[in-house]
Amino acid sequence: MKLFQRYAFRQAQWPFLITLGALTGLAILTQSLSNLNLVADRGETLLVFLWVTILAVPQVLALLLPLAVFIACAAALNRMMSESELTVAAAAGLSRRHRMSPFMRVAVYAALLNLGVNLFVQPAAYREMRHALYEVRTDIAASVMRPGEFVAMGPDVTFYARTVADGGLMNEVFIEDGRGVTSTAYTARTGQIIRAERGPVMLLRDGVVSQVDENGTLSSLTFDSYEFDLAAFIDPADAFFFKESDRYLPELFFPSQGEIVRARGLGNLLAEGHYRLSAPLYNIAFALIAMAAFFSGPPRRTGYARAVAIAGASALVVRLAGFAVQAAATNSPELNWLQYAVPVAAIIGAYIVIHRPARFVTRTVIHRPRTATT
Repeated sequence: MKLFQRYAFRQAQWPFLITLGALTGLAILTQSLSNLNLVADRGETLLVFLWVTILAVPQVLALLLPLAVFIACAAALNRMMSESELTVAAAAGLSRRHRMSPFMRVAVYAALLNLGVNLFVQPAAYREMRHALYEVRTDIAASVMRPGEFVAMGPDVTFYARTVADGGLMNEVFIEDGRGVTSTAYTARTGQIIRAERGPVMLLRDGVVSQVDENGTLSSLTFDSYEFDLAAFIDPADAFFFKESDRYLPELFFPSQGEIVRARGLGNLLAEGHYRLSAPLYNIAFALIAMAAFFSGPPRRTGYARAVAIAGASALVVRLAGFAVQAAATNSPELNWLQYAVPVAAIIGAYIVIHRPARFVTRTVIHRPRTATT
């Protein structure tokens, strides 16, 4: 029995790993397309592009784990059924539970991996990605400054730098600020963008600030250092804060008042927290749905394509129902229990289908009495 179970486990293990790797690679490729603007528009290096793409993998991995479990179990069971290996195992005395246990182990391991990713890996990766994206999107020197060119930052402000070094140090900086009633011009020997408490600023050194007042009088003032505020040129959408996907479980269930306001309500936080805990159950549900296609009746000589198609459609309906419940729970937190009910109902339903009594069709043969012939 143990020899067969180890063999069956390997038959499901390798399709699971191959499927998960292929689906994750496809998802990474899709995710990378949305990050191409980091290189194309903002002039970031390829390493930054790859790092941001890799940090998005944990959430994609968590979403794909149940699908990989379903495909692996269906592929392994289909092959073992077509080669009569499960039939021979049943004839040798292995019960249905023992034949199903290797595939359930794959599902349980995937569920534990899913839970670990949801609770620890995804928040850590997304926090780091949020930091990286904030650095990129607020890096005005990399995204806007072009050496030797006048760059307009809105309709009334113009920047110029003769050269920009690798460290972001700009030489011979000129800024014309036409906002307000008066016009102000800044010239400095060097300039560098730094991050102050109030936001990004350009630190100008060894320069002169010139201003023309309402009467047309020009006044100039020299300075050793001056901080030109750049916060007005940063998109408010790029402001740094952690979203629901970036938070750990205690922060989702016990948030502060400020976190509730930033998340636009407690419902979003609670729905995300219950999703993190309930999502691993789909691995077990999908494995049982796949097994229901093969163990729900006597062996089929015509194959299991139709049964697998029905099982795949059922798994898709279950997962879509889970997403719908999660979306509904953001506005109605009392519905969060349904996030557990959907996969649990799928598990119970698949278990009932697998263990339902076999239907035997009995045929009654009517014997007609023979008439004696003379």
